[in-house]
Amino acid sequence: MGLFSKALTLPKSIATTTLTLTEAPLPNRVILPLRQYIGEPAKTCVSVGDRVKVGQLIATADSHNTLPLHATISGKVAGITEHLYHTGIRLPAIIIEADGADSWLGPKAQEDREPLSSDEMIERIHGAGLILKGLHPIPLARDLSPVDQPKTHLALTGRRVVKRTDTLLIAALDPEPSLGINRYHAQRENDQLAHGIAALKAITGAQRTVFVVDRTQPPFPQLIEMVAKDEEEATRIISLDGTRFPVGLPIPLIKAALGREVALPYGHPRDVGVALYDIDTTISIGGSVKSQIPQVETLITVGGGALAQRGIVKIRIGVEIGALIEALGGFSQEPAKMILGGPMMGMAQYDLTVPIGKEISGLFALRADEIGRSKDYRQCISCGLCVKVCPVNLIPGLLSLYCARDRFDAAERERLLSCIECGCCDYVCPSQRPMVHLFRHAKHQLLET
Repeated sequence: MGLFSKALTLPKSIATTTLTLTEAPLPNRVILPLRQYIGEPAKTCVSVGDRVKVGQLIATADSHNTLPLHATISGKVAGITEHLYHTGIRLPAIIIEADGADSWLGPKAQEDREPLSSDEMIERIHGAGLILKGLHPIPLARDLSPVDQPKTHLALTGRRVVKRTDTLLIAALDPEPSLGINRYHAQRENDQLAHGIAALKAITGAQRTVFVVDRTQPPFPQLIEMVAKDEEEATRIISLDGTRFPVGLPIPLIKAALGREVALPYGHPRDVGVALYDIDTTISIGGSVKSQIPQVETLITVGGGALAQRGIVKIRIGVEIGALIEALGGFSQEPAKMILGGPMMGMAQYDLTVPIGKEISGLFALRADEIGRSKDYRQCISCGLCVKVCPVNLIPGLLSLYCARDRFDAAERERLLSCIECGCCDYVCPSQRPMVHLFRHAKHQLLET
């Protein structure tokens, strides 16, 4: 197990303890952006006024750089227009008004009689519209069949260094302690999990499977059973402290679980022989490969002191923030900040009509005392606390000074693009500098030029 010391031990009060599942009522309408990932938007194949059923294809994809889009409720296409998304930009979207019937499209195929090839599995994953969540969400099929992109840190004498994928790492840890989707799945039996693992092993060629679980949680019967049934002893479970943030993020997780370091900023887990997917994604893969189920639902963690209800909620993709909150009982008090994602890494929202896309893992309505930030931040006092906690060994204080003065080239030379935007530096800064905000702005400027 690798050394993972530069991080935060977050208070237990921050962790999500309510892992009971609530199914949200059907929304009256959904807003489905044609691009919920990094890539090209899907192409609409419906018109305003058309009647659609749940699971019906409403936008097509012609490459692995884009994803098909399916109706998540049955009803009428009320509009095809631009709408504000959680990233702060307006994207073309399909708006569907519910008819209340929740009529589903019939099954696409019967049970497979012959084993599927890797390419057939990837096509089904792509056809289901699955994405790889994370800092930069991309179509999952693109991650499973990556293009060859030689990087300087992966080349010797001009030849790309390719390491065979030997380990399938299944994360039952969540990216943040406040999120609970993966921990929820890990504590329950799910028929699709085994199918997802089998598909990933066939696609990646991994010979062994490693589950990473939170040592603060109860035993995981299904995972323990999988280890016991593996006669080749190629499956095992590793326990890590889920409150040790950001151990649940990909780069720190691989380091902590396997002792392998992924080179930043352009490295990928496959560069060190690892195929890394969380348990939620693995279950979705199993459903898409075995049953050809398109993604119309998702689980999110709902929390924050300003909400009447908290826990794990199953929603239809595209429901608006305000509509979901109202369906769950509304606010218990006036929120000071609304966040999509986790409190450490999520994005603040100012418009409750923003839809919740398939890459979103949490919704938090925070009280003023849960934010803990004053109105104005102060100058850096060079205390070094941010350096002590940065999991990728940057100097966040210096980077924030460069970014605040629009010296983006200087920030890039100091490895700004290696930042994983975990927010540890923000959390410990006594001057309360909005470092991640500055870093995201600077990265956007650099990548736009």
